[in-house]
Amino acid sequence: MRSRPLSFLSLFVVMAALVSLSACDGPEVAGPDPGQPLYWVTDGHEEPPPDGHEEPPPPPHDGGTEGCTPGFWKARQHLALWPAPYTPGTAFASVFEDAFPGMTLLNVASLGGGGLNALGRHTVAALLNAQSTGVDYGMSAVDVIAAFNAVFPGGDYSALLAQFVALNERGCTVE
Repeated sequence: MRSRPLSFLSLFVVMAALVSLSACDGPEVAGPDPGQPLYWVTDGHEEPPPDGHEEPPPPPHDGGTEGCTPGFWKARQHLALWPAPYTPGTAFASVFEDAFPGMTLLNVASLGGGGLNALGRHTVAALLNAQSTGVDYGMSAVDVIAAFNAVFPGGDYSALLAQFVALNERGCTVE
């Protein structure tokens, strides 16, 4: 039986359980010394947080093999393929942190430019890929939402953008 990495949400639940256990009478749970930097453990190596931010790296994906680009999902002939509960008219802010006030998922998928706009485009594509039963994406919609919300506002957009671009450009067989 193949083991799967913990999703961001699963990791959060485990951490919350540990915190609640530490609040009970019993042995103390030691944490980092106050004033000391936090380190993330990735692939068995301790690393300082990227760019001095104390936020986790994007969640790992479990090796899916497909991904459709923002261009695929925004094309008129593919709008009917959007997986429920998401529609082209769904407000971006009803799914993610409100990085694009007043815009729908389709509006954000259609944005040009780099930086946050590029991350928004690829985040919408990642969400639809993850939710679609016709795409072997390798991340869940919950993981995509958590990853975007972990970097907005003020996080390092480039690392998450690079991950989503790589996943979204693996080839699309949905029709």
